[in-house]
Amino acid sequence: MIIDAQVHLWEADRPDRPLDPAARPHLPEPMTAERMLALMDEAGVDRAVISPLYLPGNAPDYALEVTQRYPDRFRVMGWFQPTNPDHFARLPRWLDEPGMCSIRLSLNDPHGPRLLAEGALEPLWAGAERYGIPVAVFRLGGAAALMEPVVQRYPGLKLIIDHLNVPYPPEQREQRLGELEQLARFPNVWVKVSALPLFSTERPPFGDLQPLIQRVYAAFGAHRLLWGSDQTQQMARNLCRYSENVDIIRVEAARWMPADDVAWVLGKTAAALFQWP
Repeated sequence: MIIDAQVHLWEADRPDRPLDPAARPHLPEPMTAERMLALMDEAGVDRAVISPLYLPGNAPDYALEVTQRYPDRFRVMGWFQPTNPDHFARLPRWLDEPGMCSIRLSLNDPHGPRLLAEGALEPLWAGAERYGIPVAVFRLGGAAALMEPVVQRYPGLKLIIDHLNVPYPPEQREQRLGELEQLARFPNVWVKVSALPLFSTERPPFGDLQPLIQRVYAAFGAHRLLWGSDQTQQMARNLCRYSENVDIIRVEAARWMPADDVAWVLGKTAAALFQWP
């Protein structure tokens, strides 16, 4: 079974549910659940985790509706807004929402690293540990050193680093990978091996990505890696078809990675982490 740990879905703008005025969709036309399912079926992908986009505040309304229509195919990684007190209050009930499986937190703005450094996110880490909510962090960047004491203080926290810690532009790759490797010694840290074509300078099958994957695999092992396509990003840049994205692991990494480890990266890790049997 193949589980895509990151897809984005959005519907057309509508009066009762307008898109965020500041939104810039990856593609000019909506990526509905039905359109994504057709792509998944063509590529041999069984399930996917939705990271909501384009509703105000990245609200998960449409994504949660999708999980009700297709409960065997989709789950939701809901955005956590640290400036919204209601999100902290919702932590005890976060996973009660049918289809919700985890949290996604962005440190990609000036507020994120500052809140992390000031300790304002402590209630999030404590609540996520207490209630068993995996937390995926987007663009850890220079905040990697600040995460070390967090995963030490909360050993039951399930922390996921998105997109291999975003190893681009190329001049920052070594620094970003070094930060990631520093976190590998903590068993409660996972890595999303996702958005891979963005980090390549080649066309499919993206041979230059294999040393990158090998390095992260050596640090974390297959049981703490989970593959994600971020396919609408790849489509927007005309980088690859969905099947070619999957084949970075399914075919190319399988040339050197044991078959059982390929199965973990492509689905078993996500199924275990998100409790999705």
